[in-house]
Amino acid sequence: MIMKCLLVIMLMTLPLHDRVLAQIPESPVDHMNNLNQLEENLQKKYLSYMSEVAHGRNARKMEKRRGELLNSISQAIYEGGKLSLYKNDPELRNAFKQYWSVLLTIFKEDYHKIVDMEEIAERSYDAMEQYLLIQEKANEKLHEAHAKVGSAYETFAARHNVRLTEGQSTKLSERLTEAGKVNSYMNKIFLIFFKSNVQEELMVEAVKKNDVNSVEQSKNSLSRFSSEGLERLDTMKLYNEDGSLIMGCREVLKFQKDEAANKASYMIDFLLKKEEFEKMKKSFEMKPANRRTQDDVNAFNKTVDDYNRAVTVFNKTSVELDKIREKVLDNWEATRKKFMDTHIPYKL
Repeated sequence: MIMKCLLVIMLMTLPLHDRVLAQIPESPVDHMNNLNQLEENLQKKYLSYMSEVAHGRNARKMEKRRGELLNSISQAIYEGGKLSLYKNDPELRNAFKQYWSVLLTIFKEDYHKIVDMEEIAERSYDAMEQYLLIQEKANEKLHEAHAKVGSAYETFAARHNVRLTEGQSTKLSERLTEAGKVNSYMNKIFLIFFKSNVQEELMVEAVKKNDVNSVEQSKNSLSRFSSEGLERLDTMKLYNEDGSLIMGCREVLKFQKDEAANKASYMIDFLLKKEEFEKMKKSFEMKPANRRTQDDVNAFNKTVDDYNRAVTVFNKTSVELDKIREKVLDNWEATRKKFMDTHIPYKL
């Protein structure tokens, strides 16, 4: 009796993974719990990583975390392979190992693509659509792989007369399903926002570069995409009675639609007046003073006056746009964060 107690104490002082490997399963439940323990340790790491990426955390800045996660998954596969079997039944152990192998592939390959595409996606609608699709597919692969573990779990339990109650496996499956639904819903609305927003960014950049043609093109695209986006939002259903994301996106698109219809013309007028002024100034200064006529002076002064008025209107319009833009975009980001925090906790 004393020797048995000493043995238990010695095992309990070993590190967790060594205790798991040291135990010889005396029952099917022991074997199931050993595998569950390995999975539970992994869950805290990979679900936290996925959740932070879903919440908009920069994946490139989390590369160290991803590397640590890959090592943890590899370690779980190794330790799972060394676990003693219950009555030489390998099915459940193999199911967990296959699941962890899928995890390893997802975080080694799929999330590597996500990291590589992150910067490009910010500048292109098609790239952003592909970027979000890879995230969704990664979540689907994870869910499908975990579902196979659940099936093997039930088969193993039935074969060895173990009565199952709702446990961590079922809860995880439910959380993964919910996370997939939330991400899919979020991505649909985000792409509506992004398609219009990227055009506004291009228009603002074109103004800085004095590129009238690009401003005109971006203005037309912004008008079309913001109008189409508002129409699509009208058909979107609330998510679990939560319409905050739709409202936040609608505010941005309404601002951008008004900007394209009523404010962009001031930008274009300013650029045209600026171009005309610079040409006139160059021509005026190249002409010797003693050869300038009163008509030359009057024409130059009129161009200067027109340009100054355009500058005044442009500056006033820009200040107004900057204030409203900052307000609606800040609200959109805050709404998006709150929506994700509500429907996908940081710890899934």
